[in-house]
Formats: sequence, C-alpha cells, structure tokens
Amino acid sequence: MLAYAVRRVLATIPLLLIGTFVVYVLVSISGDPLAKLATCTQCDQQAFDRIIDLYDLDKPIPERYVNWVVNAVQGDFGPAVSFGSIDAGELVLERAANSARLAIPAFLIIVTIAITLGVYSAVNQYSRLDYAVTGLSFLGISLPTFVFALLLQTIMIWMLDAFGWRPFFVTGMRTVELDGFLPMLRSHVLPVITLVLVITASESRFQRAAMLEVINSDYIRTARAKGLPNRKVILRHGLRNALIPMATIWAIDFAALLGGSVVTETIFAWPGLGPLFISAVTQLDLNLTMAIVMLTSLLVIVFNLVADLAYGLLDPRIRYE
Repeated sequence: MLAYAVRRVLATIPLLLIGTFVVYVLVSISGDPLAKLATCTQCDQQAFDRIIDLYDLDKPIPERYVNWVVNAVQGDFGPAVSFGSIDAGELVLERAANSARLAIPAFLIIVTIAITLGVYSAVNQYSRLDYAVTGLSFLGISLPTFVFALLLQTIMIWMLDAFGWRPFFVTGMRTVELDGFLPMLRSHVLPVITLVLVITASESRFQRAAMLEVINSDYIRTARAKGLPNRKVILRHGLRNALIPMATIWAIDFAALLGGSVVTETIFAWPGLGPLFISAVTQLDLNLTMAIVMLTSLLVIVFNLVADLAYGLLDPRIRYE
C-alpha cells in the first residue's frame, strides 16, 4: 500500500504543475499591475521599478512561473499585495483555519444524515418516507446555495423584529478566545446549516442509489437465505460495500469545503478562503491567488488518495500491489 501511495503522489506532480501553470498564465495576462501607476501623477520611476521587481515583469511568463515554483516549494509564496504585502502563505493558512471551522462540523453532520436517509430510503423503497426524502432531496438540489443562506438570515431577522430575540448571528465569525463559547456557537450555526442542507441533498441520493445496488446483489440474497437477521445483513454486509462509491464523493466534498465555500462564506461575512479567493482574483493579486490554488489542489490530491486507500479497508477484495 505504501508503494501505491508513493506512485499516486508522484503521478499527481505533473498534473499539479500543469494546473498551476494554467492558472498562473491566466492571472498574469488578466491585468497589468502597472496600470494603476499609469494614472498616478505623484508616482516616480522608483514605484514602477518596485512593481516590476515584485512581479518579475521584466521576465517572460514561463520564467516567472519557474521562479514561483522554486519559491513555493520552499514555502515562500510571496507577499499578498492586496492585503498590505503580508505573507500570502500565512494569510491563506489563517483563512483556511476559519474555513475548517465550518467544514469539519458540516461534513460530520452531512455524512451522518446522508447515510441514515440513504440507507433507510433504499431499504424502504417506494415507501412514504422514501418519497418524502426524495422530494426534499430534489428541492435541495434544485435551489441555489444563496437561497438557503438568505432564507435563514431572513428568518433570524424576522425573529428579532417579532420577538426581540435572535438565537443565531447572521453575519461574522466569533471565537471562544474573544467572545466566549456560546457566541462562537451562535455564529457557526447558520452557515453550517446552509452547507448541510445543500450537500446532504445530493449525497443522500448517491447513498440511496449505492445501497439499492448492493441490497439487490446475489451475496445479499445468499446472506438472507442463510437466515441472518435483516439488520445484520443491511449494516454489516450491505452498508460496508455501499460506502465504497461514497468514499470518493466524500473526499471531493470535504476537500471543497476545506477549500472554502465561496457563496456561503460571502453571504455570512465569514473570513474564510472563499471571500479571500474572490478578493485575490478581483484585485489581480497573483501571489495570493496562486497560494489558494496550490492549497486547494493539494487538498483534492490528498483526500482523493485517502479515498483510494479507504477502498481496501471497506472491501477486502481490493489489493494494492
């Protein structure tokens, strides 16, 4: 398994280089860092020289990209110019920690609800609850994320106007160190609920489909013919194999959550990677954009590798030679 993991990691290096190069080129040609100085009447040649030296504008894009890769491998992503020239890597890690505050609890809730609803709907196919879960799932899939977020905010504002009480904060992030445990919890609830509603809708459908395929398999019928209790057949023999396709979906979703939920974090004014990425792109902050892209790419690679390795744990027939 170790040799397989090493081969997978080595195979992703060319893909990572190609992906980051494409993003680097696109951001580089999207705007000119010197354009703002062109209209500045008080800027002298030293200001232009500083920008040229900061972005290596006197060099071709491929050479600039190679220099960026060399520095990035050493942990130097350059200054985030749009945020006062602070280190881009440190800023990204700080915002990634804020995104993880939403991603981790949301993911745990999503997995629990998706498995429960998916398995129950599959076992009780065409029952009233199955139809209800299916209808709610399609509703969640069809409605955009911002609809749920704005709806939750509207409900909280209405409760404040009607009862003079708002159980949860509608914007901003609170921490235990600065605000205490209860305010921290109140600020996390609405964005977590939004992520859970949106992602659970699709994952419960995937879980239901995977479970239906499994419970109609020959080995499940054989287990039942041997007289095993239905609960044991479903949970021990059926669910374990039904989780195999879900491992890949969970890996992608968790990496996406850790990489920042742009819409949810923006609506709730959450200082995570989502709003930071939008700011970096609109401000043409190359170093900050590339640092976020690199982190997101690494998250996707790592969790896809974890999903592949999890296959062997879920299904003993899978072996990595």
